[in-house]
Formats: sequence, structure tokens, C-alpha cells
Amino acid sequence: MTKNNRDCSPGFPVSLLAAGRRCVVVGGGKIAFRKITHLLHAEADVHLFSPEVCDEVQELVDSNLISHKAREFCSEDIKSAMLVLAATNNRFVNRQILKVCRSQKVLCASVDGNWIDGDFTTPAITHYENLTLTVSTGGRSCRQARLIKDSLAKHIKMIETADLVVVGTDHLHLPLVDREPFHLTGKKFEQTGWMIMQLWGVHEFMILNTCNRIEIVAVASRETIENGILRHVLGFSKLREDQFYLKSGMEAYEHLSLVVSGMLSQTPGEYHIVSQVKDALEISHEHGWSGGMMQQWVSSLLHVSKCIKHDVSPLLQNDEIEDLALKYIKTEVSDISTKTVMILGAGVVGKGLIRYGLPGIGKIIWCYHVNKPDVCEFDMNLVELCTFNDIKDRIVEADIIISAVDVPGYVLHCGHQPFFDQEKNISLIDLGMPRNLDPALDDLSPNISVVDLDGLKHWYRRELTDMNLILSRCRTLISEHRELYDNIIQSFQGRNAPESSGPDTNA
Repeated sequence: MTKNNRDCSPGFPVSLLAAGRRCVVVGGGKIAFRKITHLLHAEADVHLFSPEVCDEVQELVDSNLISHKAREFCSEDIKSAMLVLAATNNRFVNRQILKVCRSQKVLCASVDGNWIDGDFTTPAITHYENLTLTVSTGGRSCRQARLIKDSLAKHIKMIETADLVVVGTDHLHLPLVDREPFHLTGKKFEQTGWMIMQLWGVHEFMILNTCNRIEIVAVASRETIENGILRHVLGFSKLREDQFYLKSGMEAYEHLSLVVSGMLSQTPGEYHIVSQVKDALEISHEHGWSGGMMQQWVSSLLHVSKCIKHDVSPLLQNDEIEDLALKYIKTEVSDISTKTVMILGAGVVGKGLIRYGLPGIGKIIWCYHVNKPDVCEFDMNLVELCTFNDIKDRIVEADIIISAVDVPGYVLHCGHQPFFDQEKNISLIDLGMPRNLDPALDDLSPNISVVDLDGLKHWYRRELTDMNLILSRCRTLISEHRELYDNIIQSFQGRNAPESSGPDTNA
């Protein structure tokens, strides 16, 4: 290892247990005063040696908080000392103090340019109740350390009121045509995350962007929750109060438990939402948006969602979105054994359609965009592969087209009308969000019908009374897990947190 230069020196950060221990300060100016206040906060037995002291130090002396001898330093003063701080305004004197301490093997630090020859440095420090925050630049820039310390100190107070918050909208609050502009795709997703990163009081967050909901899930201060800034980031400023939701605390925990369990999905009980939540968390980690706090919340929500599904699954049909599309086809399209289905997209939903949709259907044309699907895992006797570039040449064969593509913009639009077989009825089912099929296609010809996610939802809706009973049971289960929410809140707010059996060496 090469020797460090004189401009900086990496240190080994520790928190000295100085309570009741003799600590010596030499010098009585304002710098010495700052060092003394930190020693007093550590409940150290402070002994000051200086012919003169500033007014602030004199107040500490008059209050009997420190011992003071108004004279020059001598070597006997460091006897039995845990540490010494050389804080005079004389660089030569400070160097002599360092030499004396080194000869007697007492830890010593100097507040001036002699610091590099000392045993330790004192970082920029701020205290808030039982929390101590320190910042060090290894001696490179004390001003930078103070600026960072002051900035982080603002966050400390905000953590005291931090709580779980969720703001968003979904199919229960906005119809698809009004909800679609708010979905975060491409650069819009990255830009939204960047804007949230700039907000004071938002400690961690993730963005849940699915076919039927757009949500920010965050740990944020009460002030940030109440001032409405998260609503503005999502562009909800012009929405009515009943067109979006902002929930915090246990109300947010209940909402997210219902979301993760699939109870607030378009097909209640579906399982895709679990992988979507996990993906959202992973993306937030990759972007530096979240860490341990958000991981705790998601782990807790996944646990509660398992309990919910175990309890209420017998009451649900547990249809995924691809199941819903296939049921729609088999109900609304006659003689499907003679029909050709074109599936656009080779993602999770596209693969699900192939895996479960083969029985009873005449032929399937599977169109992929970039990644060619691995046909080995499917019975491909009735399936033909083609790329998106071939779509217009194969449309004429299709009786049913199901789009499950995760791309912005329309894959099929009015310009494709001439390629359809004008002599037969064609059903277009759009499972994308934003939509992949131009809804205007529905108006071009009486032979073409377009149904989107909301249309499927209305076609397949369950009896409202049944869902109310199920949701009531779910909320009871969530309330029974209230302690999970309380424990996480206590863990990062530091309120009434359980005492550990010993010191946490990672704290």
C-alpha cells in the first residue's frame, strides 16, 4: 500500500465510548468550544487548559460542565487521559502537544495543519436525539464535509415523521382512455424517477407501472406526504379527488397488501402482480431509488398477500389476464376450431396465451418483436412464428388478433386496414398498456371489433356484493398483521424499537 499524500488520509471510523472518561482540550477559542460540546454530548469528563477562553466556553465553565485551569499546557495534564485535542491558535504549540501525547501513548488530534500527524480527526458532526451523524472527507475538505452534514441533518428530522405512502390511480378510479396518458413508458419513466429523487423528505421509493395502475410507493416525511408534490410529479394536478388516491400509514399498507395479493387487479386474485412488484423493486434498486426500507416493506407485503390468497383463493377463479382473453374468445367467437389467432408479443402474457390457449383453436400465428421465443417448451404443431415485420402480410389470415406487447405506440393502426380480410369478422383484443391497437380501428368497418382491458373487465365483472365480502375478509386479515407494519415503522423512526442484546457493530 502506498503512503498517502499530505492532502488527505483515509481513516477508520469509530464511535469512542467516552462517558465518564477524562478527555483533555487545550485551547479556549470557538473551535475548542465546538469540540467540547461534542465531548459533553458523549458525557465525557472534560478538562480544559487555556489561559484565556471565549464567552461560549466561559459559560460552560460557569455552569460547572467542564473543569478549567487558566494556564499553559504541561505534559502532566494528559495523565490518565483517554484522548487530547490540541486546539490552540498556535501551530507550534499544537505540534508540541502531539509529540508529548505520542511519547505517552495517548490519542491526540490537532485542529490545524498538524492534523495529519495526529492519531484521529474529528468529522463534521450533528446530533438529533439518540442519532449521531458524522461526515469526513479524510482531511481533504472540511467545508465540503460541513455542507454534506448540514444537508443530511435536514433529512434526519424528516425521518422522525417518515411513513409509508402510495399515490396513484387505477382502473377503479379512471377509465382506460383517461388513464392511458399517465402511464410511464420509455423516457417518461426515467424522468419521473429522477424528479422524485430531487424531493426533500422522500427517503426511498419505487414506481409500480402496470396495465391497470400507476403508483409511486415511497417512504416519505409527513410534510412531503401532505404538501401534494408527489401528486404533481405524476401529473395528477388536474384530476378530481375521486380520480386518484393518496394513502399513507396503515391505510397505505392495507391498500398495497390488497394490490400485491391481486385483489385490486382487473381480474381479482391474479398472480402476475407479484412478479410486477418484484420487478419494480429490482428496478428501483438498480436506479438507486430504494434500499433496505423498501425491501422490508415489499417482503412484508408479500407475506401478507400469501395469507390473503390462502384464505380467499377458494372464493375466486384466479384468472390471469390471458385466461380472461381466452374465455372472451371462446364465449364471443363461434366455432373456434376453424379460426386462426394471431398473438402479438412473446413476453409473459404472450407465452401464457400460447401455453394455455392451444386446445380447441385451429391455428396460431405467434409474432415476436426482438427476442425469438424458445419453441422447445411449447407444443408448436399448431403454431407458426413470424416477426413484426411480417405482420401486415399475415393479417389476412387472422380471425382473432391478441396484442400483448410492451411498447409505446400502436402496433396496429388504421393504416393496416387494407391488409385485413374484408369478407370476415375479425376480433381484436388489446392487452397492452398503453394500448397497442388503435381504438379507431373499431370504427373503420363493421367487421372489425376492438376490445381493450377495460372492455374485458366490464365483460367479465364479478358480482359487486361478492367482491365486497371478499375485500372485507382481506382487510380483517391485514389488520391481524398490524404488528408487521408497526415493527417496520419503529425500525427506521427509532421510536420504541426493541432493545438489542448487545451493541450493533454495523449501526
